[in-house]
Amino acid sequence: MAWRLHLANQAIQRLDILDNLLAIWKKPNQLTYYDLHTGVLQHEQTLSPPKVESWQDDAWQIFLAEFTAPNKLYLPTLTLDHQTVYLSEDGLLRLYQDDTLQLENDGQYHHLDVADPIAVGLDRFLGLVAVIDTERKLHIFQQQIKIGVFDLPFTQAEYFRPMLTVANGGTAIYVTDGQQIALIDSSGKVKKQIKTYYDIRHMTCSPDGNHLITSDMDSGVIRLYQGHDLTLTHQRFAIDLVAEATQVQLMADMPPIFVALSALTIDNHANIAFSMSGVICVTDLSHLDQLPRPQVLL
Repeated sequence: MAWRLHLANQAIQRLDILDNLLAIWKKPNQLTYYDLHTGVLQHEQTLSPPKVESWQDDAWQIFLAEFTAPNKLYLPTLTLDHQTVYLSEDGLLRLYQDDTLQLENDGQYHHLDVADPIAVGLDRFLGLVAVIDTERKLHIFQQQIKIGVFDLPFTQAEYFRPMLTVANGGTAIYVTDGQQIALIDSSGKVKKQIKTYYDIRHMTCSPDGNHLITSDMDSGVIRLYQGHDLTLTHQRFAIDLVAEATQVQLMADMPPIFVALSALTIDNHANIAFSMSGVICVTDLSHLDQLPRPQVLL
């Protein structure tokens, strides 16, 4: 399975794999859904979030209750003008991020004590919340209960581009400063840390945490790591993946060779979706180059 399409003339904002559907965010309020395996258009959606003074407003609650894809799965993230909303798989737990963090859990609202959150991740299954603040601290909550505040295992270099992603069940928290990756468990313990030797543009994990995928700032290489030990196992230039994918349109342009990826995601089956400018490509692990692994000589 590998297909591509030229969808827009501007960069795609986000991609989400929802079972058999690929959700493509062309704009913060415009969604297009394609069949993940065939590239066939399934649905188009324009969001109209109500402007409310409180998250408890009935109009807002009705809107979020219906914030689902055509297959009835809840979308993971909603970006508004000055807030980002993260949703659990059942849609009942919502995390609101602006200058502060507020967790809505079964109708109850809880302030999460983090000053100036700059990177946020939500375990969509059990509700673990991981946050990096401007002081380079990692805050971990189990829903509204604070587990602790931990120093990030990175040197205090001037270059600091924090990102994090959380596996379902809180089994793994992956954090990066842009040049290193650390695997941290739900108690804040660093299990593994590597230096990438490239600048990270995107980093995300599969929901089960078995795969961690990155793209770089310069060369357009997609790299795949084993989630449990951060071993690099596969990689390939994104433009090569686009070139060999089946074109699902009669007429379509290729993206510029050296353009950086604008979105990247992976599911539990190692299906990979990414965008270069306005071109979408869906591929899988079999199309990446497998790297040799050192083995003990017998």
